[in-house]
Parts: sequence; C-alpha cells; structure tokens
Amino acid sequence: MLFYINLYTFLVGISKAAYTALFNLYLKSLSYENSIIGNSTFYYSWGLAFGGLLFSSISDRIGRKKTLLVTMPLFSLAGLLRLIPTSYTLLYVFSFLFGFFDTSIILPTISVIESSDEKKRLRNSNMNFAIVMLTGVLGYFGAGLLSEKIGLVNSLRLSMILALFSILPLFALPNTKLRVKRKKLKTNGKMYLNPVQLTMLFYYILSGALVSAAAAVFINFGNVIFLDLFLFSTTTITLILTISQLSTAVTSLFTHKLTSKYGYKLLLFVLYLSVTLLIFMMPIFMLNSALFTVAYILRYILLNITTPMFMVFCLSYLPKSYLATFSGVSYFINNLMKAFSAQIFTHLSKSGTTNYSKLFLITGTFYLLNTIITLITFVLIYIFKDKTDEKTQTTKLEQSKKNAFVTSIKDFKHRRIISYQKDNSQKLSVHIHNSTTFKKNKDEK
Repeated sequence: MLFYINLYTFLVGISKAAYTALFNLYLKSLSYENSIIGNSTFYYSWGLAFGGLLFSSISDRIGRKKTLLVTMPLFSLAGLLRLIPTSYTLLYVFSFLFGFFDTSIILPTISVIESSDEKKRLRNSNMNFAIVMLTGVLGYFGAGLLSEKIGLVNSLRLSMILALFSILPLFALPNTKLRVKRKKLKTNGKMYLNPVQLTMLFYYILSGALVSAAAAVFINFGNVIFLDLFLFSTTTITLILTISQLSTAVTSLFTHKLTSKYGYKLLLFVLYLSVTLLIFMMPIFMLNSALFTVAYILRYILLNITTPMFMVFCLSYLPKSYLATFSGVSYFINNLMKAFSAQIFTHLSKSGTTNYSKLFLITGTFYLLNTIITLITFVLIYIFKDKTDEKTQTTKLEQSKKNAFVTSIKDFKHRRIISYQKDNSQKLSVHIHNSTTFKKNKDEK
C-alpha cells in the first residue's frame, strides 16, 4: 500500500511543484500587480480550507481512494481554467475551486500514518515527505528549464495534465475507510480527552496555524520575492527552489535518527527557535542577494524537516480513530491563516511595491509566538503526564488488589461456590456457599 501512496505522491508532487513555481511568475508576466496575486492566493487558501475540511470527513465514509479519484480530475480542470487570462473575478473563482479540490497532500499523509505502526510511523512519514521534497526538486528544476523552451503557460498546462495522470496508481490501492470502531470517548454526550490529549490537540491546531501563516509568505510568494528584490530570472528562481527542496529531502531522511537520540520535544523547540531568529534577520539579508538566498534555503530546510516530526509527534498522542477529523480541522484553520497571510501581503503591496522588511517582521512574530507556545505545551505535557501516570498506577494497584482477593478465595482449601452481586450503588458483594452443604440440601429435596 505504501508503495502506491508514494508513487502517487511522486507524480502529483512533480505536478504541484512545477505549477507552484511558475504560476505567480505567469501572472507577473501578464503585468498583474502583487495585490492581485495576493488576492488570488487568498481565495486559493479559502478553497483549501473548505475543501480539506469537507473531503477529509467524506473520506472517512467513502474511503481515501474514492475521494482522490473524484477530486483530482476536478483539481486539474480548475488549474487549467485558472490559466485563462480573463477578469479578476474569474481568476479568484477558479483559484478558489483549485484549492477546494486540492486533496493531494492531506489524504496521503493520513493514510501513511494510519497504515503504519508506532515504531515505523515516523520513518514512513519521513519517506513520504522526502518523496514530496525530491519531486519538488524535479518539478522546480524541470519547470524552470521547460518554461525557457515552451513558455510559462504551456509548462503550467503540462503540469496539470501530469496531475490528472497521477491518479493511475490509486486504482491499485484498497479503498481505505475508517474500519476501526471508534472507542467511546464521550461522557454525558461530550467527547472526552484526557489532559495530555487535550493539550496536544490545542497545540496541534494552534502551532499549525501560526506556522502556516508565517510559512505561507515564502511558499506562495517566494518566487515573487526573488523577482522583486533581485530581478532574478525564472531559471535562477526555480534553481534556488530546487536546491531548497533537495537539501530538505536529504536532511529529512535522517531526522528520525535525531529524534531517537534527542527526542521530539528538544528537536522541535531548537528548530523553531532557529527559524525565528533567522526570519528576524531577513531585513538585513535583503541587502545582499547571496546572503538572502542562503538564509532562504536554510529557513526552508529547518522548517520543512519539522513537518513530519510535528505531525507524527502530535497525532501519536491523539485517538487513531479521530485522526482524519482532527487533521481536517487543523487543515481548515491552517489554510484560513494562509489566507490571512495572503491578505497581509496584499495590504503591504497596495502602494504598487511590497514592504518586505515589514512583511518579514510580521512573519517573524508568528514564528516567535509558535516557539513560545511550543515551550509552554511541553511543560504542560510534562505536568499532566505525571498526574495521568499516577492515576493509572493507582487504578492498576486497585485492580491487582481485587484480583488477588478473588484468587485467594478460589485457592481456599475447602471447595466453595462463589457468587457475585452488585447492588444499585455498584458495590460488590461476595456470597460463599459450602459446596458439600449445598449438595446435601439438594439431596434432601
């Protein structure tokens, strides 16, 4: 199963990387201002939010395979319609639909986590993530070279055709549904999560939202930033993106070893802190194209290798039967934050030029808040986990005493017949009858 998921990820990864690298540059070639590009991304992010929430829930019922077979052809169609230079309104409508049917990443990620045991979960997630990064290398680099030969719009069309063909490996997959019967997590009509799980759920959603808002600036507008600041060519920009992807792919293959040695908590905190410091220094790096490029690549590596770690770390604490639901909610909020980030970019571009120094300071603030929340969460988990473990040990001790009591009665040298009764107050009463007496009374009758 993992082979076909990874093959699908490989094909759709190349397609999306090429499209992402070239689309904003295509709009710039049509003389669209940054505010229009920002609005296009804004509506695309809203589409991602609603589509992710809807289809992750639907996939629990009809299966991952059927969901992807329905959404991916519509995703490709919306991507092609988005290339038609018509009114701004149609651009925004097709951008929304393009995001709405984009289920290419969330469903494979959930499938990898669901189909792996706890020991192999991070390794398999890293493998799938490395494939995403490696396909990004091929997609970015190939898009840059291809656009020089056949033009931006034809390269974008080819990428969407490839996205359509990416569904072929899906036919070999089983139609995975949520077959595990959900454990009863409800008490008095409300879902129950223990304090550790509840803390992790809040952290998973809040941290994901903050990082999404910050990272969206570089994901959605990285190509525009290099074009505006340094007037780099399409080939140069895609080469920088290629190096970023390749470095991240290689690094992500070894992160499971680092987590084994240092643990998830320490590694996540150090990486988030490093990215925060780096972003706050971006306005200084803007003075030199080489320094800015190195800083951009380093930020890309440090942040992206946290993605599979963060997903596995958080979701491993949560009930497996609710992974798709929690992921769908997080995906929805993350994309709302990406839309918010796009609006910030649009607002800072209204004068005709974008205030990148201010943009990087705002982005750095998001990363700083995430780093602080990460530290607070780890402290809370430590506190709550001790209390939960203590409660579990107490319960086990009471159960062992009860078992020992029953065993001692059974091992009594005179054979006895033991009956148990529970009254309305749930108190256990034990009635012991001498077997010989019981037999005698029976004979008398």
